Amino acid sequence: MSGIFGVLGRPGGDRSRDIVGAMADTLRRRPWHLTETSLPEADAALGRQSIGVFNRLPQPVQHAAGVSLWLCGEFYHQRERRGRLASEGRLDGEAPDEALALAVYERDGIEGLTALEGAFAIAVWDRRTRTFVFVNDRFGSYPHLYAHTGGGLTLAPDLETVCCNPAVSRALDRTTVAQFVRFQQALGDRTWLQGVRLLPPASQLVYRPDDDALDIRAYWDWDRIGRQPSITFDDAVDGCIGVFQRAVDAMTAPPARPGIFLSGGLDGRAILGFARPDAALATITYGAAGCRDVVLAERLSRAAGRPHHWFPFRDGSWVEACAPLHVAITSGLHGWYNAHGLSVLPQIRGLMDVNLSGYDGGTVLGGSLNFYRDRPYREAPDPAALAASFFDAFCTKFTWPGLTDDEARALFAGESRDLFRRAPASLRDELARVSDFPPGRQADFFYHRHALARALQYQVVVQRSAIEVRCPFFDYAVIDFVYSLPDRIRTTPMFRRTVLTRRMPKLARIPHEKTNLLPHASPWVYYPHAFLRKLGNRINRHVAPVFADRPRLYADYENYLRRELRPWAEDLLLGPRAAARGLFDPAVVRSLWERHLAAEELWTIGKVGPLISIELALRRFIDSESRPAA
Repeated sequence: MSGIFGVLGRPGGDRSRDIVGAMADTLRRRPWHLTETSLPEADAALGRQSIGVFNRLPQPVQHAAGVSLWLCGEFYHQRERRGRLASEGRLDGEAPDEALALAVYERDGIEGLTALEGAFAIAVWDRRTRTFVFVNDRFGSYPHLYAHTGGGLTLAPDLETVCCNPAVSRALDRTTVAQFVRFQQALGDRTWLQGVRLLPPASQLVYRPDDDALDIRAYWDWDRIGRQPSITFDDAVDGCIGVFQRAVDAMTAPPARPGIFLSGGLDGRAILGFARPDAALATITYGAAGCRDVVLAERLSRAAGRPHHWFPFRDGSWVEACAPLHVAITSGLHGWYNAHGLSVLPQIRGLMDVNLSGYDGGTVLGGSLNFYRDRPYREAPDPAALAASFFDAFCTKFTWPGLTDDEARALFAGESRDLFRRAPASLRDELARVSDFPPGRQADFFYHRHALARALQYQVVVQRSAIEVRCPFFDYAVIDFVYSLPDRIRTTPMFRRTVLTRRMPKLARIPHEKTNLLPHASPWVYYPHAFLRKLGNRINRHVAPVFADRPRLYADYENYLRRELRPWAEDLLLGPRAAARGLFDPAVVRSLWERHLAAEELWTIGKVGPLISIELALRRFIDSESRPAA
């Protein structure tokens, strides 16, 4: 994946150069991963990794005044800014994004960088003031981790690369373990190591090595979004269509070859429907033969007149083969059962340069999860009630249902008994950060900051190990417009269905894989189809299986564990390395595993899967001693 890395301050000199060299070696995990390093000062060693799609100029780009700049990512909707800088003689109007960022910094400083729009991470070494500046976009599209330790700053796009600096301690963050057990993800800015943190979205980081001063501030937050309380439903739909069309047009522009990972869901099909006919666009689907995603995606692509490619999953052996790479590129912060598509990315790289991802249209356009419309989240009477609702949702609704309280209490053993209370306490602490928002917005923004940015966004990181990714639903104007709408519009299913139907009626006549119903806004289309579907289900159940009902799962991780992945999983769950950690009661782990193997309960993968993820991460980041000599 693309990213910026380096060490500033101590140790300095040759040691810094050696550490950055080791970081570059660590990041080159695929043949197409390209790294370059530089040493603008003895105590400022930096580098950049790319995958050869965006930012093709050698980096850093430099200004005669002593400014060096590194960029990963890209900017959108910058024609006006380019024109203004060109009229001032600061920029060639056709200059690449790296040159635009440098010209903006020279003119307006760090405030200019924070005003740019796109998906990016920018690093600047300003020799004039001996200051390092790092800015990411509003949504932290390119995650970066940092450690401020030993009199210096270490920065990289993943945890293993940060650990190339011997000054970074590998002390385990036990609260992250507690969160993963209950939530199947981390919250806030936590990683597996106590001294390493994830840089929050919309951050401006300033570091001065001369006095080892680190300052991190948010330059944007969700409370900046206005409100349109009196807007009509039709005006909201038309406005949404307008801003989303603008986003898709910008993100399908040449020269990069765009494509879409298409399923039977609504988000990818929305992008497919909004793409202009003259935009060269391929669609990709991966999964088991005959599943809903595979069948419906082919129908959607055919209806849109686009070339379609299917990559079959015949078994789960690819999971074990891809697990080390998946843990490395996601810093172990993404469950192994979410490594969708990683095995076929080398082939997909030959078909597209950039995926127009549907991440996460279901949330932005009202939410595919019922909690967006539930009173416990939008009208919680007090912070404790909202925290309790979110705790239940993280444990049982946002992903596979996980451990019950009794199971979790039994799992934590010996000195780890205190971990049982850490997950709910840490959730309350994080929720307090949005306590100034009205209740409905607390739910929206907390979900974005944690369930999305800390879990689902790592699927984008996986894809960026081979191709670039653009996310039209996270275009700034789309977010600003949609989240300005009142709940009575944005959180209703009809809003999403009407946007889809008005812009692409043909694609709204193909069923949604989750419900098998049409996402069509017209009751004259929706209800007759729903009636026939219901009738067919009753005939299948009570008479004979006459009507096809295709399986939903495109990847059957539960049964992968019971079959080809069983030896791998048992080593991770029951082996001596896991038992020696003393984190979990081995008898409880074995009981959970036996229950999963018995296949008599639904979704037990939500109980054993996180334990496998934890052990994979600890072996990679706690046990490993691969780092340069001090």
